[in-house]
Amino acid sequence: MNLLAPDTLGWWFYPVTFILNVLDSFLPPLPQELFVLAIGPLTQTHQIALWPAMFIAWIANVLGDAWLAWVVARHRHRLERWRWGRWLLRKAGAGLAALGQRGAFGVLAGLRFVSGGRTASFVAAGLAGTSQRTIWAATSVGSAAWVGFMVILGQLTHNATGLPAWGSAILGMIIGTLIGAVPALIAWWRRRHGKGNTDDQTGASRRAKRGE
Repeated sequence: MNLLAPDTLGWWFYPVTFILNVLDSFLPPLPQELFVLAIGPLTQTHQIALWPAMFIAWIANVLGDAWLAWVVARHRHRLERWRWGRWLLRKAGAGLAALGQRGAFGVLAGLRFVSGGRTASFVAAGLAGTSQRTIWAATSVGSAAWVGFMVILGQLTHNATGLPAWGSAILGMIIGTLIGAVPALIAWWRRRHGKGNTDDQTGASRRAKRGE
């Protein structure tokens, strides 16, 4: 059986897309972007249907985010027993910092565009006790924007390169990863720069107290 044939692709593409996009909240290395990026090119060749594929990717992202925040909020003590759980909780550092500086809705909706931001933000939401209403609203809006962006990126990459659907999806995933890394690099530079300022100010204050 040719799994890439138009008459067989749909039956496995949709459930695999759903599963990967749910689990990516807990396991960011999963290549769920590959399937969302491929939606545009595969639709153009009539192998899958556009709106059902986009809806499945969207609802999977929503459910994955809400599930992650719920698990962290209700079962943090169990997560701490496992190496993977402790790693997951450590991902919350950047998310908690962002939640403390900006509105929860904007952080939860927008941080998914940064590499690793989806997991960090919703782990942070669970730890911070963010309301379920805010979590569901933010992930609904953020997931819709992310899926739309990835589908457009995949289609543009396919049109520009003429590569097969999966080839353009892989290239689009690389491009998307690079785009997502830019805000993370900027945030890292600002934290490093701010830390330097804080150290300078602290040192100056200590010298002033000693009368230097």
